[in-house]
Amino acid sequence: MAPGAHEKVTKGKEEFKQFEEELVGRHREEMLQEMQSKLEEMDQRAVEELLKTRRYIDKGYVRRRVQTSVGLVMVRIKRLKRKGQSGSVYALFGVCGVSRISERAQEHCVQVAVGQSYETSRETLRRLSGMEVSRMGIWKVVQSRGKKERARVEEQRRRVFELGEIPKSEQPAKKAVVVEIDGTMVGSREVTDIQEVQGKRKMEVKLGVAFTGTKLVSKNRRITVGRTVYGEIAPAEEFGERWYGECLRRGIAPETRVHLLGDGAAWIRNLQQSIHPRSRYTLDAYHLQKAAREVLTERQYQHFRSLVWSNQAPAALGYVQRLQPSDREHRKELEHFSTYLQRNLDGMRYDHPGPVGSGVVEKAADIVVGRRMKRRGMSWSRQGANNLLALRVRSLNEAFDRRASVP
Repeated sequence: MAPGAHEKVTKGKEEFKQFEEELVGRHREEMLQEMQSKLEEMDQRAVEELLKTRRYIDKGYVRRRVQTSVGLVMVRIKRLKRKGQSGSVYALFGVCGVSRISERAQEHCVQVAVGQSYETSRETLRRLSGMEVSRMGIWKVVQSRGKKERARVEEQRRRVFELGEIPKSEQPAKKAVVVEIDGTMVGSREVTDIQEVQGKRKMEVKLGVAFTGTKLVSKNRRITVGRTVYGEIAPAEEFGERWYGECLRRGIAPETRVHLLGDGAAWIRNLQQSIHPRSRYTLDAYHLQKAAREVLTERQYQHFRSLVWSNQAPAALGYVQRLQPSDREHRKELEHFSTYLQRNLDGMRYDHPGPVGSGVVEKAADIVVGRRMKRRGMSWSRQGANNLLALRVRSLNEAFDRRASVP
């Protein structure tokens, strides 16, 4: 092919890109015009019905904005006034139920905002669909939708723990599951119930993940099967009750065999005993070994480890309790470690089948929280974080379900 011909042919990419943009633009304009006509038609019908009641006064036409999933629509609608009352009434919004941001547009806002910052979401919506929603507008949609999702979870908790009802499961009952529970920190704007980490205010997001098993998808990679996640910033007892309600809804019945793993924190043990009392508990081996290395010499650690892995947990505890501290500070560390071992003694058995580490929930902490809420400069109010978490958890669970349905 001659050099000139080759240059002409390769310009086809830019030509098609320009054509595609023009085509999308023309169709969007047509859709916006149809949207405008439909909204104004709905408003006219509603106004006629309201004026028939003789309770309203026609105050003439006004122009109002409606954000739709294909862009912003300016509509010419009637402004009414109710006799004997102050304020304006708009039939399109009050009677027809149309929101200033349409339902489909709100769904688009949620879909992008659960995965990226509000500012990036604003730009994504503008580029892909022509929507002109401010960062604050997207935030308001997320907060409103998140509150509804949290209200659903709370009502479910109330029915289970106050009324003794078992919610209808959306999935077949599972025979056995692995449950892992952990916490992860996010930046906080709160002034109460916070922790100082390296001079910064932090709040703990509590997370639960349940799965029925794993399957091999490549030579060196396995994925979980039947996964369910839940997370929120809340006291341990409240989190536990809502987590249990979600477990019931997702097919983890009271008779399901549960193998629960945790890092040994007191609140996790308390949840295991109150929410999953019949579960088999395993203390995460990595956290046990990390805690041991922090207070024991290498020789002491090796002996302690040999006792634990030969299923002599009581002997390992006794060995630690008999150790002589090197100073007052070391004494406190040994006492703290002994308390930790006593609290988790029944979970220090590693000869049973199943996982001995809580890597799945740590990965879930990264997916659910880290990738969305731990970016540079981010800090959260408790309510704002929980409303976003509710939608992100729902979105991820739906994605897990879709993945499971693919053969």
